Amino acid sequence: MKPLSGVRVVDLTRVVSGPVCTWLLASLGAEVIRVDPPGGDVTWRIPPWVGADGEQSEAMGPDDIGISYLRKGRGKRSVVLDLGRSEGADAFRRLVANVDVLVDNFRPGVMDSLGVGYEILSELNPRLIHASITGYGPDGPDADLASMDLIIQGRSGLMAKSGFPDGPPIKAGATVGDQFPAALCALGVVAALRQRDIDGQGQHIDVAMLDSLVTMLWDEPLDLYRERGMPDRIGNGDPRGILDTFECQDGWVTLVVTSDSQFERLTEEMNRPDLWDLGPTIPVRAANRAEICEGVSEWMAARTTEAALARLHAIRVPAGAVASAYASADDPQIQHRQALVPLHHPHSSEPSDRLGPAFPIKFSRSNTDQTPAETLGTSTYSVLKSIAGLTEEEINRLKSAGALG
Repeated sequence: MKPLSGVRVVDLTRVVSGPVCTWLLASLGAEVIRVDPPGGDVTWRIPPWVGADGEQSEAMGPDDIGISYLRKGRGKRSVVLDLGRSEGADAFRRLVANVDVLVDNFRPGVMDSLGVGYEILSELNPRLIHASITGYGPDGPDADLASMDLIIQGRSGLMAKSGFPDGPPIKAGATVGDQFPAALCALGVVAALRQRDIDGQGQHIDVAMLDSLVTMLWDEPLDLYRERGMPDRIGNGDPRGILDTFECQDGWVTLVVTSDSQFERLTEEMNRPDLWDLGPTIPVRAANRAEICEGVSEWMAARTTEAALARLHAIRVPAGAVASAYASADDPQIQHRQALVPLHHPHSSEPSDRLGPAFPIKFSRSNTDQTPAETLGTSTYSVLKSIAGLTEEEINRLKSAGALG
């Protein structure tokens, strides 16, 4: 049993934010039906690809799947349908009339132009929950602007906070502008399903990438910064405490000291009472942050990362190594948690040697395992017949009209 067993979702999304949202829903047990245009979206064609025999390095074969889609397509059925053709749009409307949720991440107005906007679909299916992820929302002065992760990170103010004083603003290494809205959209779908359990009615969910990143920033006193001036970018540090990365003999260590007791234990371990005198309280430490961090840097530089972390963990001061991104595959804690799992090609009985993230929420009595991503169009016929209710003759006419690719 999975938490969303019995919930049927149509996934009309592309690239990152929408596919991540529907992957989360699939992980929770929803039956997710991904509808692609003929040829699939761009993630089908981005190398490297994985075939039934492993990673492909040459031209993409008919059964090859891009690693990006192999990850995001897990737990989903694949349907190919050309909504740009009237026959395809009609078949899509018949499909959505028989589902619980629709997720899209098109620019505002695209769904309406295809004849599959919320107003039309909700007439066919009053219980439909239609979730849309856009860059700036469906209305407002900038609603029609194109948006991507980097653009939204900059527009939200997140980049202005990231980087060092003598360098340019820096984006986050992960696509937070896509993936955080994806998680919020999945949360919205779950909440709307719960409300529908109560009142029996569907609704439209509007998630904007810009709104989402703004919520990440405003846990800080930004309104005070407006009055006093924005603090200089401080790299990996924070002006409010002893929080930074420090170089050891063979790598880097992150250190976060928030309480007076932690700082006291740290200065005792370092045998630096002079540093304690510089920062016995949080406000004083913040004022003397540069000098204190210089002393911590000297202590770190004289040690290996392993030796430094052993001492810091022993005195219960939060610290960790800065690992390469790919090193997470070998991290004992990540392995113990099974946070990364082998990807499976649907035509292979053996797992590939490529990894993908496991669903990160663990339940005490719910299963979140996923089936492999399907090759493009695998479920077109069965979905159109058993869910959309099309007859054999109607499906053949769609095929003749080119609406199935």
